[in-house]
Amino acid sequence: MPAPDRAEPSVYERGDALDEVLPPDSTGRGRSAARSTEEWAADAGIYDLSEQEYWNWLATLIREGSELDEHLDDILEDVYDLEPAFYSRAGRRQLRGLLGQLHAVRTSVRAFEQDVEQLSFVFARADTVETGGADNAELVLSSIKRTYDRAYDLCLYKLDRISDGWVTATNLLISLTILIVTILFWMEFR
Repeated sequence: MPAPDRAEPSVYERGDALDEVLPPDSTGRGRSAARSTEEWAADAGIYDLSEQEYWNWLATLIREGSELDEHLDDILEDVYDLEPAFYSRAGRRQLRGLLGQLHAVRTSVRAFEQDVEQLSFVFARADTVETGGADNAELVLSSIKRTYDRAYDLCLYKLDRISDGWVTATNLLISLTILIVTILFWMEFR
């Protein structure tokens, strides 16, 4: 069964959630994704947000993380649904395609992880919000990582199982060839 074509959602990039809450043009900070972690730590403006802006940032981060998790769930379902026979080249290609999708999503997972770390750091440093609020974003992050790991491991397992099928078939062919040669040799010298 071929994997259905799913339109990939826009890829999550570093700083997307913060840029949605505080557009970079309004603050003069520039694009968040282009900034390094050190630049974020030195930016005093990020610690002067209102409590509502912090909660909006958290809510946006959780929403975008949930969308990323749903996309990973779709890929995981495609991997679960794909049960190719060991001799099926199309099945192997589909599994490699799903593995390629996982590699493409890995950058988004890493960007989301960096944003959650940044949010946790800012919540801990800013006195206006309670630091426990960042735990919700960390729960979403752990869910994303679990889903990614399950999909990646299952995809590799199925590819390995296909390879094992080819090794078994080759060993069987070699065994049969040796058996036939042995029988012919025995008949010749009998």
